Amino acid sequence: MNNTLLGLIWNTSRAVQNRAQNTVGQVSSELNAEQTLMLMLLKEEDGLRPIDISERLMRSKSSVTSIIKTAQRHGLVATRPHPQKGNSKCVHLTKKGVMVCESAGNNIQSLLSEVPEGLTEKEVETCRKVLQVTLNCYR
Repeated sequence: MNNTLLGLIWNTSRAVQNRAQNTVGQVSSELNAEQTLMLMLLKEEDGLRPIDISERLMRSKSSVTSIIKTAQRHGLVATRPHPQKGNSKCVHLTKKGVMVCESAGNNIQSLLSEVPEGLTEKEVETCRKVLQVTLNCYR
């Protein structure tokens, strides 16, 4: 599996996710990488509906529901009825969520901006193109 393109992408993704989880765990033991990504998304655009979060994080609705409930239990987010759609709710960062997001989010951003040592700018751009095409095939 490691020698195929998708196998390498899969293993690389898992390694980055594990590093992200370890990075987030240093900030807060009650926070995971998935929650941090949701907090970062809400920091950019507060008041998203769970379906919007699901689409942007490319996670199932049930996974996002679980992420939201856990974040609510930890006081990181709150939900309110959608102003135009009565049967829908919006997810908002709490003050605690903003503070945690800034700390954990900075760590995640730092991790995501790392470029493996030894790659030229041209190689990085080629990787970007390959990964974007591959991602578009599976969205």
